[in-house]
Amino acid sequence: MPKRGWETPLALVRVLVTLGFLTALFFGFGLTPRRLTSAVADADAVDLTFAVIAMAVLLVLLVLKWYLIARWLNISAHLSSAAQMYLTGTVLSNVLPTAIGGDLYRVYMLSRESGSPFGRSLLSAVLERATGYAGLLTLAAGGAAFYFLGILPGIAVSLALAGALLPACWWFERAQSSADPAPGLGLWHWKRLLSLAPNLHFAFLISIPQQALWISSAALLGRAFGVSIPWSYWTLAVTAMTLLTVVPVSVGGLGVREVGYAALLSPLGVESSKAAAVSLAIGFGPSLLSLPALLLLALLGLRSQRSPSPSAGQAEPAAPSRPIAGRR
Repeated sequence: MPKRGWETPLALVRVLVTLGFLTALFFGFGLTPRRLTSAVADADAVDLTFAVIAMAVLLVLLVLKWYLIARWLNISAHLSSAAQMYLTGTVLSNVLPTAIGGDLYRVYMLSRESGSPFGRSLLSAVLERATGYAGLLTLAAGGAAFYFLGILPGIAVSLALAGALLPACWWFERAQSSADPAPGLGLWHWKRLLSLAPNLHFAFLISIPQQALWISSAALLGRAFGVSIPWSYWTLAVTAMTLLTVVPVSVGGLGVREVGYAALLSPLGVESSKAAAVSLAIGFGPSLLSLPALLLLALLGLRSQRSPSPSAGQAEPAAPSRPIAGRR
């Protein structure tokens, strides 16, 4: 398929924007390669290990949530295939125009392997992302209350949010039971969405601990690089940068993410080198963890293909001999 005339100039603009943000990081925040290397070399191994574990568990939960949403949408896919698609998309997101660019890959592959319409596969990724962002914003609201108002107001706001979730889920259940989409409604009509995703509220609820793991991994990475700030502030910083890197202005959010974290953490006295180290670890950590997981899944797939079936080793019974004509 020939490329459209605007694709190449747009890709060049994104590369230039990425370089511009990185240049601003070096000149505006005084970051140098030596300072960045020193911050990485001084990282605490224990906190770094716990951050890796938290990020690995998060990837497993994200794969499971997307797989469940696909099943709720009547998309037939094996869990191992869904894991390969999701992890490959995570790796591709670091080189595509936006931090969620890899979603297009997994949507295309899911539609191709399952035979489901592209719109239905796209809906699975949209619902997975939307419920995740909703969980992240919920945590950010509680974190903002804790950070700006104090412990008691933070507890009150958190209890209020938890109390609001129960009637919201109850309303969602009733809306699902009353939703009776007409045959002519499109896939993206709200009644069709309610009927196709009966457990969507459950996906939102499990997104809250998932996003708490995402924020905790960032906080652990911060501790590893010597950044000691409250967890409540990490909820705000991670939420802001997660949403900002969705905008396709740079390659994989690179540059935007680093300048953003440096700007958000500098008022708390965090050095630009440490903020950049945390940002790079947050940006490339999921991809680096996805690569060995993809290798393991590929090896397991090859092994299952080479293993003989139970009946493969059994010889077929010989056909009964028939007398040859003309002999007695």
